Amino acid sequence: MSLMSVIQDEDLMKIRGGESISSSMVNAFTNVIKVLFDAGHSLGSAIRRIGEGNLCPLE
Repeated sequence: MSLMSVIQDEDLMKIRGGESISSSMVNAFTNVIKVLFDAGHSLGSAIRRIGEGNLCPLE
């Protein structure tokens, strides 16, 4: 006895899914924004320190 049934093509066309924004998508988006913000902050600090000549010497 099979528990699976055959779904007609017309019924398959009516199936909708994945249209809502889930919390994991929002969390991933905010994490990307945080990473970009931190990278920009680090880059800006590096540019400022190079411009001011305020670098740690490499020994």
